[in-house]
Amino acid sequence: MNKKGTIQLPREIHDYVWMRYLPETTYKMYLLIGYLMTEKIKGEEATKQLLSAKLTEDNNMPQIIEEKKKLLNKLGFKYPENRRDDLKLLLDFRLINLGKDNEENIIYVYNFPVPKPQDILKLDEEEIRTLENIKFEIQHQNAFNMILTLLINNNGNLMATVDHIQKTTKIKLTDIKLVLKYLVEEGSISIKAQKDMDKLKKADKIFIKINQDVFEKKRLVLE
Repeated sequence: MNKKGTIQLPREIHDYVWMRYLPETTYKMYLLIGYLMTEKIKGEEATKQLLSAKLTEDNNMPQIIEEKKKLLNKLGFKYPENRRDDLKLLLDFRLINLGKDNEENIIYVYNFPVPKPQDILKLDEEEIRTLENIKFEIQHQNAFNMILTLLINNNGNLMATVDHIQKTTKIKLTDIKLVLKYLVEEGSISIKAQKDMDKLKKADKIFIKINQDVFEKKRLVLE
């Protein structure tokens, strides 16, 4: 924790992509526990604040909530309907612990070190692959944004040298190759070139075409 009133969220919550498994109210509950830790609020007062908290889902798009419900159900967990459910989910995920002070007051604390989802949840190969893909996209978010913007600005069809793509996007050559390869494997784009992706040089020309059906599902709707 930093100075009084400031919550320092463990960076592993984002690094490990726990947000994929945390409903919005559960995440807010996690933040509230950080506040209780910072303010040293414990015992009955802490429990009262947690269970009476007015936590809302601001990002309440039905399809997103439904996907989260299906994911949690697949993993054997209930989508929270109230604050007690939120608290239980955090305990089940081992993101928090319940302790006691010398006076037997309950203390709600973050669990350190923060566990990885794959160490707590029963993830199948498909889910593990999805988790790794999310991490990759977060790590290369700027490269994705710049390359996709370039493609969309060219109406989904781009014939250019690798050098032109690099100078336009300001992205490193290695990252351009990684992101393009990822998008090809995903099916969002098709690429024609004289060389394999890994062997492309700046002077090489490539033709990139957006596969609209896949792209609209994976990325965004083209207008």
